[in-house]
Amino acid sequence: MKITIEELAESKIAYFRNVGEYGEEHNKELMESFKQWAQLNALFEDSPIFAIPQDNPEVTPKEECRYDVCVMIPNDFHVAKPAQSGTLPGGKYAVFLLDHTKEAVSEFWGNIFSEIAKNHLSIRQQPIIERYTLQMIDNHLCEILVPIQ
Repeated sequence: MKITIEELAESKIAYFRNVGEYGEEHNKELMESFKQWAQLNALFEDSPIFAIPQDNPEVTPKEECRYDVCVMIPNDFHVAKPAQSGTLPGGKYAVFLLDHTKEAVSEFWGNIFSEIAKNHLSIRQQPIIERYTLQMIDNHLCEILVPIQ
């Protein structure tokens, strides 16, 4: 796997949240409704969309798992319902570019911790983030950002 290192600034975000078991259909529906909202608010053209599973389903009951889909917004942007506002954590991330397929994502999760160790990196205690741009979506790609020390 090819890894690049990137520093993200802490940023204000607008997000939609799903609470419940993580799953393809729930995530897909949330992403589609959020993309429509972001496009209506002219937010998706210049900024990528981030998807953030907030909880570890091995520790958190599946009905309490939070999954956020968000976009960076200007500090003066007024966030109207159904969106909420929050903060995307800044810091250093190991970035992995993948095909956005079930198989590629499964393979990623099966290898991520050995890849991190092989590259002498250390994971920070923050959520792992998925990132999508319009160009990536058109090419069936996504990036996964792993928070590192």
